Amino acid sequence: MTRTPPLWLTIIILLIGLPLLLPFLYILFRAIEVGLDRSFELLIRPRMAELLTNTMLLMVCVTIGSIFLGTLCAFLLERYRFFGKSFFEVAMSLPLCIPAFVSCFTWISLTFRVEGFWGTIGIMTLSSFPLAYLPISATLKRLDRSLEEVSLSLGKSQTYTFWYAIFPQLKPAIGSSLLLIALHMLVDFGAVSILNYQTFTTAIFQEYEMSFNNSTAALLSAVLMAICSIIVLGETFFRGKQTLYNSGKGVTRPYPIKTLSFGKQCLTFVFFSSIFILSIGVPVIMLIYWLIVGTSLESAGDFSEFLSAFSNSFIISGLGALLTVVCALPLVWAAVRYRSKLTFWIDRLPYLLHAVPGLVIALSLIYFTINYANSLYQTFLIIIVAYFMLYLPMAQTTLRSSLEQLSDNIEKVGQSLGRSPFYIFRTLTLPAMLPGIAAAFSLVFLNLMKELTATLLLTPNDIKTLSIAVWEYTSDAQYAAATPYALMLVLFSGIPVFLLKKYAFK
Repeated sequence: MTRTPPLWLTIIILLIGLPLLLPFLYILFRAIEVGLDRSFELLIRPRMAELLTNTMLLMVCVTIGSIFLGTLCAFLLERYRFFGKSFFEVAMSLPLCIPAFVSCFTWISLTFRVEGFWGTIGIMTLSSFPLAYLPISATLKRLDRSLEEVSLSLGKSQTYTFWYAIFPQLKPAIGSSLLLIALHMLVDFGAVSILNYQTFTTAIFQEYEMSFNNSTAALLSAVLMAICSIIVLGETFFRGKQTLYNSGKGVTRPYPIKTLSFGKQCLTFVFFSSIFILSIGVPVIMLIYWLIVGTSLESAGDFSEFLSAFSNSFIISGLGALLTVVCALPLVWAAVRYRSKLTFWIDRLPYLLHAVPGLVIALSLIYFTINYANSLYQTFLIIIVAYFMLYLPMAQTTLRSSLEQLSDNIEKVGQSLGRSPFYIFRTLTLPAMLPGIAAAFSLVFLNLMKELTATLLLTPNDIKTLSIAVWEYTSDAQYAAATPYALMLVLFSGIPVFLLKKYAFK
């Protein structure tokens, strides 16, 4: 049912959505400079077909692999009992602690055979599957057993019951995971460049770095936006419209935990151990190896430089995550509680922007600050704005799942008592969403600590973050020098991952 949001909420979401248009206007302006004939020539050349194929294969394969692996891990850990289960419940979320470009440089320092398609697919899947495992695992914990029992009591098969009683309840979590992983694969730069796998993002960076051709880079970004539009609309249809909360009386009856046979326990243990070794063991062991035997460690700088990189990462990531979550709250509330064409498109706008590479977002902000706000050029404020643009969808998906599971009955009661929508949101909805807010902040903060592309362009030359330090040293094959910064990224990223697992996805 269509509901018009209050005037104050409409103004807020319009103000939030306004700066998100800047990269689109920049892309349009630069793409027009290419000209129609030149644009057509660029789009039909064989190189474009190769980039499109590589990008789509990476996105599809990693997304499907991550969703399948995350769902399988979630079902095994939530529905069955086996030795080592308590350890693997935590271990399966730990790959989030290791930035994808750090995993890639540790693997490639071990063997160059991981370069190319299959190595990229494997490493990126191992880095991304926790984004599916965590929300699907949380949803399985809350599934009502009665729906499955009704289906089975009617003589339906286990397969039918899964697809028509269980899977519809998992669709929001799967859809959110699919959207995040797919969009991230479209714009990833650091990992694919280290593994020498050419995509649209690497081509955009090369156009800018080698020829400073912003117009061609903008045209390539426009192709990414078109792909993203299809993904966003597809996720909307996949999710569908359904009530996700239990409005009946009583409490949810959880699914009983079954103990696997000894043989199946052994197979399950080997399965989880293999994932742990490949996703966590190899990167950590290689980091320790380079820390011990590497000869470039002395070029890593003194402790004060290391401490400065850490504090810079912590401050800008924390402020960026705070701004992102604060802006995501009204967008999600308007989209879920006041469904209309306006709220739908403003809610989808950040997802479309997520398909724009961080490089192009950074270039649009550089163009804007140089021409219209020169005092903001190369300041922390502009970096925080870039972070807000880049990771707003990540906060939205987490907050949306949290809000959709809250019955709107409490809000209706507040309205019947004559309370304003803002008062109801502040006193009833917001406190009930605190776990989701903590999850959104932790997830965004975790990814901002690892953000590379936009930070490279927007950060002043005399300021270094942990991710920039890792990138600069690995680009020169100084693996030992990069190791202290990479280890700090891994160790410090464990804090938001712990908060996500303990307080949000439970």
